Amino acid sequence: MPRVVLLLALAAFAVVAPARAETYRLNYEAAVLNVVVLGTANFEVTASPTRYAVRAGLRTSGMARLFDQTEITATATGTVSGAGIAWSRYDLSHAYVGKFRRIRMNRSPAGVDADIAPAYGDMGEPPASEAQRANSYDPLTGLFALGRQIGVARACRGGVLIYDGRQHYRLSVTPRGQGAFNSGGYNGPALNCAFRYEPIAGFEADFNRDAVPLADSWFALPAQPGFAAPLRLTVPTPLGAAQLDLRGYEAR
Repeated sequence: MPRVVLLLALAAFAVVAPARAETYRLNYEAAVLNVVVLGTANFEVTASPTRYAVRAGLRTSGMARLFDQTEITATATGTVSGAGIAWSRYDLSHAYVGKFRRIRMNRSPAGVDADIAPAYGDMGEPPASEAQRANSYDPLTGLFALGRQIGVARACRGGVLIYDGRQHYRLSVTPRGQGAFNSGGYNGPALNCAFRYEPIAGFEADFNRDAVPLADSWFALPAQPGFAAPLRLTVPTPLGAAQLDLRGYEAR
């Protein structure tokens, strides 16, 4: 459960090119009921008028680490062209309970080439098709693109398709409200959105799609149209609300 919540949070964010290079560095902590710490995550994105790079990390900690030793590092790069983002490379290293997997994906006009070691025993039922893979973002670029959609619209409006090397899913937001947010280094206006994770392909045949909860999220409301940084994500679980909270915010 801790790894699922953290992966959903990390996997779990019409674009315009920035007039100059901009960088966001965000740090988070995940906990159940604001008491039991599950882990930490970080997300850094740098974008120029023509290119972008994203770096992220995730690590279980506290009591959760007694049962689930997960450490993830990931990077993604691509190009920005007018109103479009096109990813080109994605690299993820995932260590968990004494095991290790690396996922490297390259995207070209010919499609998405994935190098996964060790390979998955199966690719889900049904597996993601070539068309689904080609028309999706990698997980990090997807989070960046969703934040840009929200920031440009200045509203909880947007959705992205994502392929992570096995699973294909959609992340989307709808409005809940707006207010002030003062925590983790950010103090300013923010958007409250319903956050939906919709499995599409690459999941186990018996995966219960109806059991995926609707999450509550907060995104920074930028002064000018641009990237809306994710500030908080709350996911209901059988143990209580699991919350990913901002602990460090730097924008320049």
